[in-house]
Amino acid sequence: MNEHVALAWPTLNLARETPFSLAGTHVRPAALEVETAGVVTQLEPRVMKVLVALHRARGQPVSRDELIDLCWSGRIVTEGALNRCVAQLRKALCANPRVRLDTIPTVGYRLQASAEAHRVAAPAAPMPEALPAGRLPRRISRGVVLSAAAAVVAAAAGIWFALPKPVGWTATGYRPITAEQGLETHPALAPDGEQIVYSRRPDITAPRDLYIRSLEQGTPIRITRHPDDDVSAVWSPRGDRLAFIRIPARGPCTVMIAPVPVGPERAVARCQQATYTRVSWLDDQTVVIGDRPGSNDLWRLRAIDVRTGRARDLTSPDPATLGDSDPAVSPDGRLVVFRRSLMHGADDLFLKDLRTGRERALTDDGWKAAGYVWSADSRHIFYSSNRGGEFGLWTVDTRTGAAPRRISLGLGQISFSRMSIDRRNRLAVEAPRGRTNIAWLQSDGRLSPVTTEAGIDWDPEAAADGAVAYVSSRSGAPELWVTHPDGQSVRLTSIVGSYLTAPAWSPDGQSLAFVAVKGRRSDIYTVGRDGSRLRSVTWDGLDKLEPVWGPRGDRLYYLERTAAGYRLMELLLAGDGKPRPVPGGQGWRNLRASPDGRLFGLLQAGVPVVALDGAAPGVRIEQGDVWAVGRAGVYVLTARREQPPAVWLHPWRGPARKLADAPTSAGSIGLSPDGRVLLAQNLDDQVDLGLFELSRD
Repeated sequence: MNEHVALAWPTLNLARETPFSLAGTHVRPAALEVETAGVVTQLEPRVMKVLVALHRARGQPVSRDELIDLCWSGRIVTEGALNRCVAQLRKALCANPRVRLDTIPTVGYRLQASAEAHRVAAPAAPMPEALPAGRLPRRISRGVVLSAAAAVVAAAAGIWFALPKPVGWTATGYRPITAEQGLETHPALAPDGEQIVYSRRPDITAPRDLYIRSLEQGTPIRITRHPDDDVSAVWSPRGDRLAFIRIPARGPCTVMIAPVPVGPERAVARCQQATYTRVSWLDDQTVVIGDRPGSNDLWRLRAIDVRTGRARDLTSPDPATLGDSDPAVSPDGRLVVFRRSLMHGADDLFLKDLRTGRERALTDDGWKAAGYVWSADSRHIFYSSNRGGEFGLWTVDTRTGAAPRRISLGLGQISFSRMSIDRRNRLAVEAPRGRTNIAWLQSDGRLSPVTTEAGIDWDPEAAADGAVAYVSSRSGAPELWVTHPDGQSVRLTSIVGSYLTAPAWSPDGQSLAFVAVKGRRSDIYTVGRDGSRLRSVTWDGLDKLEPVWGPRGDRLYYLERTAAGYRLMELLLAGDGKPRPVPGGQGWRNLRASPDGRLFGLLQAGVPVVALDGAAPGVRIEQGDVWAVGRAGVYVLTARREQPPAVWLHPWRGPARKLADAPTSAGSIGLSPDGRVLLAQNLDDQVDLGLFELSRD
């Protein structure tokens, strides 16, 4: 950094910045205001930080790296993020002609105001004799001047034509691909677009196999027949082989290779920890998956040689993140895009140059990024995101650094979690029909509905009077809802964040605590059961999970994740507002509270539940199981393995017993204080495939 920024101003806190003036323009950092000639302009906090950092330099250039270090605290951001801040700043300052924000090529930026500009004086030289108007010095001919001007114009034109121009995309058409009964998922278009491979099963209780058919017409042909799940197929660059993932009933997945159209399949490598991953071809002999070498390692991208099965790491994510997953290699083989999970509920898309090893962020807002594919020219990414609320299809240009743009589709419910694209930019997607609702599990095993609306409901939890709180996407973004015993459903929040989870009732049933993620920040909120008194009770933005109330309702416990790992935290609601670590809670991955306030945790999948104080039942929670603690013991919804999902009760004493099969369970379980069980269940499950025609604007 320059000496002024590096030594005199090591940190930047807008709340402590004093107001200053720039040649008549008044800047109030704490209020985020810029005033010129009585007109006040409000700035975003990040834009104001850039302005303050440039002002501190007192007219000297500030590099882009210095600005990112000061204004983004050194975090990795896209090249477009700083460009957008500078553009907004220039717009805010343009009313004062005496203030100028210069771009210094290959260096950064310089803020100059007429009252404080620092210029280096040139050595004095004799002034030339004035020439009559229209005349040039004898030694400079008009031809030389015209040639120089032409060269300047040609150079400028060359630069303009060489710069990548913004490109817009539009969906110009849509048509269904499949209409069979059952679930068709994980589409994989052949590079030439003539054929499509996909996973299919008749219902959610059956394993998936791979099928192939002509894109235009024809009967699907079954490629695989195996008791395990076959998913995530992808064509090799030459179109002569398929790589796919085989998911067993227990344990990590396997990377498989099968020739097209026919031939024996073979296992290439067993995943180390992943039970599911997207697979992509790096080149004709190498595939890339998301995995982690050990149970305590971060997820990262790993390249696997399909001839030998040997694996090597492609990325080394920051320990403060959850790691990297779901790679997609560009058609030209030079770049790979992947999802870096910043915390539970917040993702960014990253780009890695496979030649230089350089990584950079494509998005920097934390909105969830689900499925994504490359355009045929290896320039644009089409991806699924809930930016601003409901999931939709977005595109980002990897060359210009411009902000992502939404692609208008004009259709109903479309899922972009898994999609595929061909060389003509035709996009195959999943078109689901159905819903996920909340239901009571009756003593005879039947399910009694609590919610019946369209959308997806999850994370149910009941109060003593039978009111059920849950998270739902029926309004677009995930929000907190309550359905009262009379059947009336009420939305309690309008946070419009990327993630909301884990509602927990207070002991008196009058308030709820939950986790919400917005703008790359995760915090715990509380709200009254009527939607009043919504407030954030934490402010640090760190990754948080599973809040529970203390038995008197005067405190909350929750899990916090830092670069050092998970730990149990305690927050006194009427105290100083500072969370404190709880001794004995280091390394917990799950947190549950019994009705009498005892705390139980899980260190990792496949090990027994532990208690913070006292004895715990010998309940082993396997990968994919979900669990809750009630007065009678520990309730476990088992994941699908050799048998369909089922709800089991592990009492405090005595053997476990199965309460009911739950073949339509969506993987959420909740309890009422008296021990009644709530489940999220899939209804009317049907998924077909469809095809979008994408074209440039």
